[in-house]
Amino acid sequence: MHVPLQYEEWSESEKRVVRTLTQDQVPQEELFVRKLVNATVIRGHLYEHTANESEDGYRHLIYVQPFDTDQYTYGKALHDATFDACRVSSYLECEYVLWNGNAFKKAEFSLSVSSPIEIARLLLDHLIVIQDDTFEMVYSALDSDRGKVMLYLKRGDF
Repeated sequence: MHVPLQYEEWSESEKRVVRTLTQDQVPQEELFVRKLVNATVIRGHLYEHTANESEDGYRHLIYVQPFDTDQYTYGKALHDATFDACRVSSYLECEYVLWNGNAFKKAEFSLSVSSPIEIARLLLDHLIVIQDDTFEMVYSALDSDRGKVMLYLKRGDF
């Protein structure tokens, strides 16, 4: 079953929606992923999520604003890593990028996540254990054009 989803650009200074960025019909399972990520790439621009809601339990809205690299510790590195890759998938899958002390670089993990519900479960966790190593998820972004949910990870210092 598909549900209607709109991304609305929110202006905090004006306290209102300034424009509709995109409207789509998305699978119900994918809706969870879209609402759980911290940001979304829309037409080549990164937008961070500010809120989301459902109207009548059917129509869904995600409110976003342009990503501000100065607002986050890893801001510029997050932005750069988001647009660094170009691999495209025909179905929604995770792409892992790991903080190396200076930048986020693509990492290969043997973590099997093969459905939107499994991706949503992963997004609900702040820490991820992979092969006895613990990683902190510092951010997440969806690039639906590429079919990727990017998980920005930092090796845990626990």
